[in-house]
Amino acid sequence: MLTIHASKQDTITLDNKEFFFLAGILGSDRLLGVEDPFLGYLSEDIAEEWETVRASLINKGYLIQEENEIELAMPPKVFSRVAIAGLAKRSCWLKYSQGNEQFEGYFHVTNERVVQVCRSDDENLIYRLDELGDVEEACSRLVEEMNFKNYSPAEVPALLLSKKKFGELFSQSPEMNIDTLSDELAAVTNDPEGSVALARCMKYRSTEGELRLSTWNGSGWETQNAAFIVNDSMNWLVRMSMSGEQDWLTASPASKKQFQEMLLLWLKQTAESDGR
Repeated sequence: MLTIHASKQDTITLDNKEFFFLAGILGSDRLLGVEDPFLGYLSEDIAEEWETVRASLINKGYLIQEENEIELAMPPKVFSRVAIAGLAKRSCWLKYSQGNEQFEGYFHVTNERVVQVCRSDDENLIYRLDELGDVEEACSRLVEEMNFKNYSPAEVPALLLSKKKFGELFSQSPEMNIDTLSDELAAVTNDPEGSVALARCMKYRSTEGELRLSTWNGSGWETQNAAFIVNDSMNWLVRMSMSGEQDWLTASPASKKQFQEMLLLWLKQTAESDGR
């Protein structure tokens, strides 16, 4: 039997086996971004691993053994964060870079709270679970950290072009001069003015990233992908085809406020969540 105890813990750190076991206790079998540590294990091997992991979790204070030595209690912050990470039906994977700094993590979302899960870069597969507050607070924090500019797009329309061509130009843009890059974009978008603005953002980008928005439909994850580019004065939001048979992409200027509102609108869509 599992109960909830009070705790003053602020940071939750778990290895992948601890994360899997705690999520399993709460009824989750769909941890996004966490490799299954028991793939290929026999049931008796998993039972043996449980004893080791159980002792580790008790030692960390993430599980508490009751006086009868049978029942286990879970501190509320551990319970809450693992439950949201394992049971929320809405999630956002985000990866971006600013200069030499990089970030990659998942944001698991209920209608009231957002839990961030980031994995360590080493081989130990340690996951850190942090609560970012409600959806409004999380979106505001994300946009600030990604350094979106307060640029307000005027008459620059969205540009439509081949996803494959955009990928080629994006990867080559650091070595291309701005005139050549603008001309290449204009040739495929038929919009010289918009192509110049996009070329400048690609060429002199200060932040670049991508995100994947996922919704649990009861049997699997439905996803939408987008990317973004930021330079010292402008932001572009990039959406692209997901099907291998399709080859289209749209790039749209977006202000900091517009990007935040878009992210907030998506994350606040009503969704039944067991992980509140």
